[in-house]
Amino acid sequence: MPHAKLFERKGKAVIMDRRDANAFDGKCELCGAVEELRPYGPNNENICFACGQKDEATTTRKFAEMLKGQA
Repeated sequence: MPHAKLFERKGKAVIMDRRDANAFDGKCELCGAVEELRPYGPNNENICFACGQKDEATTTRKFAEMLKGQA
């Protein structure tokens, strides 16, 4: 099942849609924990916060890539 859209751009503003608090919940593709996920894994896996913190450089890079790719 696809995840909800993390954000969208409106001009220079980035808007995050948090109306559904559980829209990003699922099973982490790295550790298997059922948590809130983001697509910041090394190969765009949906990962939990704890896994994102294990490799902060990759998480930061993937987040920046995602922001730059959203036009």
